[in-house]
Amino acid sequence: MTDWMPLATGLVAGCLSTYSLVPQALKIWREGEAEAVSKRMFATRSFGLALWTVYGYVAGSVPMVIFSSLSLLLSVAILVLKMRAARRAQPA
Repeated sequence: MTDWMPLATGLVAGCLSTYSLVPQALKIWREGEAEAVSKRMFATRSFGLALWTVYGYVAGSVPMVIFSSLSLLLSVAILVLKMRAARRAQPA
């Protein structure tokens, strides 16, 4: 296996798995509807991504650091949007 193959695989995998969060974030942002989103799941996912980012840094894996960080930002954004939508939905 050539030296560039693991890096290329990590970059493609990171792009695909990070991009998978974009439609969810955009839908919540545009529609303000986040009822189907689980706060617990996105909180757990965010914590796991923070750990993957640290692991990637320690292991020296550039793709892991880049895409774990980006996924972490998207997951936290979805979590914040979910909490805002839940606050707006509560009766006064």
